Amino acid sequence: MDDPSMDPHILDTAVADINLCNTYLGGYQFTKKAVLDIIKQNPQKRYRIIDVGCSDGAMLRYLKKELPQYELDLLGVDLSRRSIEKATERSRGIEGVRFRESDIFKTPLKELECDIVLVTLTLHHFGEDVILDFLKRFRQMAGLAVIINDLHRHPVAYGFFKFLSPIFIRNEISIHDGLISVASGFRRADFERYAAALEIDDDRLIWKWSFRYIWIIPTHERKN
Repeated sequence: MDDPSMDPHILDTAVADINLCNTYLGGYQFTKKAVLDIIKQNPQKRYRIIDVGCSDGAMLRYLKKELPQYELDLLGVDLSRRSIEKATERSRGIEGVRFRESDIFKTPLKELECDIVLVTLTLHHFGEDVILDFLKRFRQMAGLAVIINDLHRHPVAYGFFKFLSPIFIRNEISIHDGLISVASGFRRADFERYAAALEIDDDRLIWKWSFRYIWIIPTHERKN
């Protein structure tokens, strides 16, 4: 799926498969719960949330639909122009949801300042040094918290995905990439090592039944 020459139709199908997994395996709900926790702990009139690596914008559309009682300014950023075009097209008419093609390391920090940074199923694609650079940038961006939703690397998760994914995933590329992603996921010790490297001592790591980790990194105390 990272191949820029991939047939657009195949890529769209692969993204739809990921969205389906997020729907049925609780990925969206886990992030929503974490966002709600941060909002309730930090009441204010309006919240700006940036989804880094937003793909087709499904997470932001879900939050907008599920949290109508809050005034949310939602921005999705992604390096892929096609992803941003798709996200914009699929979110047309939804107030308060925007997208931009952007490299967060090259974009002025002022343009990326927000309350909450979301990162879903993105970090496992990178090596440790790059992950640490991302985490530093996320913490600079977020005024309240960074919420990371990613995969737990575990033999059981790999086996479940290998044997059950053909039931609900529509193409072989999605299955192949999914297996690579599960094998590239994280263990608790990984997050603990990142936290130690960045001197983070107030984070929360929550394990979910579908072999997901939700890592919540508060930033408001550090910035106050």
